[in-house]
Amino acid sequence: MFIVVTITLGGSTLLPIVSFTKPELQIVHEVRELEKICQVHDQLQGSLFLDPSLNFSPDVPCLLALYEGEELAGAMTFFAPTQEEAEVVALTYPTYRRRGVFRALVQEAARKATQLQIPDFLFVCEPQSVDGVAALGWFASKPDHTEYALRYDRNLPPDRLMTLSGLTMHRATAEDLAVMAQISAESFSEEVERAAHFMELALVSKTRRQYLFRLDGEPVAIGALGIEDGESTVYGLGVRSQLQNKGIGRSMVALLVRESYALGVEDILIEVDSTNARAHHLYLSCGFIAEATYDYLRAPVAQFLTQET
Repeated sequence: MFIVVTITLGGSTLLPIVSFTKPELQIVHEVRELEKICQVHDQLQGSLFLDPSLNFSPDVPCLLALYEGEELAGAMTFFAPTQEEAEVVALTYPTYRRRGVFRALVQEAARKATQLQIPDFLFVCEPQSVDGVAALGWFASKPDHTEYALRYDRNLPPDRLMTLSGLTMHRATAEDLAVMAQISAESFSEEVERAAHFMELALVSKTRRQYLFRLDGEPVAIGALGIEDGESTVYGLGVRSQLQNKGIGRSMVALLVRESYALGVEDILIEVDSTNARAHHLYLSCGFIAEATYDYLRAPVAQFLTQET
């Protein structure tokens, strides 16, 4: 599904912004081409997340695209697994920069966020992107956190890591929902109801495989693989608090790496908050190599509703 609105740049030019709740193959192809150009031009490492299945509502537009004529000028992804905030990432073709494309996309995203009662944006930017950092300077924001992206060293065999005796992993089903929600709430300090809603979305996602881990038959941990465009990303590793620091996390990573290889996907990523030194060290010791840094900046949505294009 998509919705088209028109905006004015420079006081005269009308340009359409198309919002997608489920991107079509053609726009996905166009966005991936834009992504490749920006990766070279700005020395970027990351890829845009285009999966709408984990957004808290089917009305959330996972992608906004701005056109000049028939040509894509810029795009913005919109990821909101909860109503508290939306993560947004924008890319603009180099030839269309400094013409208000980014500002127009942000303002349209703000209108969508207001309709969905989302109060904050989290802008994601790689610090080496000179134009990206400059673009984020025209509005008020504050640093929220930084994440590191790590990639598994493909020169290492997937079965190099030992696993804890008695620890097993199986792909989760609806029957596992209640216990997974409990583990998630306990691991990430969130409400059980919110955790259950997200787990429900994960179970039906076309790009995410949710797993439950058991130790000697008892459910003790959760984790997931997100598979898209020939890459898998390890997500949502959570262990019951009383069982942390007992080697379960390392074994979970080992099992998920093996699972990814078994699925034919050997490019494996994992992200970690820069303040989580323990997890960062764990992933490095498991064979992951640092690849990219992402800065997250928080900004209230309301300020963009008063900005002029």
